[in-house]
Amino acid sequence: MSMTQERTRTCPMGESVVSFADRDPFGFYEQLREAGSPTWDEQAKAWLVHDFDQCLAAERDESRFANAYVFADDTVKQIKGGGANITLSRDGDHVKLRRFHFKLLSAANIESYRQNHIAPVLAASLARLDGKETAELAADYAAIIPARVICSLLGMPTDDDAMVAEILACNDAIVAFIASGYRDLELKEKALAASHRLNEMLLPFIRARRENPADDFISRVWQEAPDFGIELDEAGALGICRELFFAGSDTTVHGIANALYLVLADPKVMAAARDSEAALSAVVEESLRLMSVVQFRHRFCMEDTEVGDTTVKKGEMIILLHAAANRDPERFPCPAEVDLERPEPTGHLAFARGTRSCVGSSLARTEMMEATKQIIERFPHLHLDPSAEPPSFRALYMRSMGPLNVILGRSV
Repeated sequence: MSMTQERTRTCPMGESVVSFADRDPFGFYEQLREAGSPTWDEQAKAWLVHDFDQCLAAERDESRFANAYVFADDTVKQIKGGGANITLSRDGDHVKLRRFHFKLLSAANIESYRQNHIAPVLAASLARLDGKETAELAADYAAIIPARVICSLLGMPTDDDAMVAEILACNDAIVAFIASGYRDLELKEKALAASHRLNEMLLPFIRARRENPADDFISRVWQEAPDFGIELDEAGALGICRELFFAGSDTTVHGIANALYLVLADPKVMAAARDSEAALSAVVEESLRLMSVVQFRHRFCMEDTEVGDTTVKKGEMIILLHAAANRDPERFPCPAEVDLERPEPTGHLAFARGTRSCVGSSLARTEMMEATKQIIERFPHLHLDPSAEPPSFRALYMRSMGPLNVILGRSV
C-alpha cells in the first residue's frame, strides 16, 4: 500500500485529536473507530492508534515503538528533570530504575503510605470543607490532595498552599508541552521555566537529605538507589524525585475528580460505593477506563512496520489513543456504561502496559479510593448542585470532569 493510499484514512471533518481541549472527545473517537485504526491526523502529524489490541501490542514492543523521549534534545531532557529520570531512561538503566521504583511503591509500602501520609492529608483536606454548605470538589478537594501527599512522602511541607498551587501550575506547563507532541516552541520555553522552578523547590531538600537522612523518599533515594546499580549524584537524585513529583501529583488530581464524578452522577453508583469496598474499587477502575486521565501517549516508530492494515514508516509518530481504546466494544461490552461487575476490571490501558507502564499506579489507586471513600462517608447527603454549572470534560492531554459543584450536607 502506498503512503498516499494509506493517508486517505484521515480524521473526519478535518478534526484533530489535539483540537479537543475542553471539548468532549468521545463522539470523535467513535468516528475514528468507524474509519478504522490507525487514522492519519494531519494537524498532529501522527497516526492515531485507537484499537485496543493495536495499542496493547505497541505498548509491549519498545524495540519498534519507542517512547517519545528516544529523540529528546537536551532541553526536553531538562524539562523532564534530567538525571536518573525513569521516563528518559532506556534498556538496562530503565530496568534498574523500574526495580527501584517498584520497591519504593510495593504493596507493603503503599499501606504504610496510606496510614502515614495519605490519611493525614485527607483529614486536613476534609476539615476545610466542614461547616460549608457547598463546594467545588475538583478545585476544593481533588486538586489539593495529591501534591500534598507527594510533598509528605518527600519530606516537604504539606500546609503551604502557595507552594502546592505553584507545583500544580508548573506541572500543568509541562503537560501542555507534552500534549503538543513536544513540538510547540512557545510551550517548550514555558515548560523549561517551570522545570527550573521545580528544581529550585526540590534541590534544598535533596541536598539536606544527602547529609542528614530522614524517613522520606528523598532519603531513601540517596540510601537505596545505589543498591540497584543506579549511579547517583545530585543530578541523578533530582531526576528520580522530579518524576515522582510530576507523576504523583497532576495525574492523580484528575483521577480523583473523575472517580468523584462517577459517584456524583449516579445515585446507584454512589450507594454501591458506600456499601462495599469491592464496589468502590470497581468505581475507581471504571472511572479510569471511561475517562482515561491520560488521553493519549506518544511513540516513535523505529523501523517500517505494520499497524493493522497500514505501513507506518520509520521515524513517524504514532499516538496511542488510550481513551478510545478503553471504550473499544471488541474489548469492553457496553463500553460507554458504568459496569461495577466487569470480569476484568483492571484490564484497561489507563496506566499503560509493558515496560513503560506507570510504576505509581498502586499509589494513585489508593489515593483515589481513599479520597472518594472518605468524602462520601463524611457527607452522607453529598450530591451535585442542580443550580450550579454542571460538570463537563476539561483540558486536553490529562483530563477530568469539572466543575464538581456540590451541596455537601451536614458532615458526620
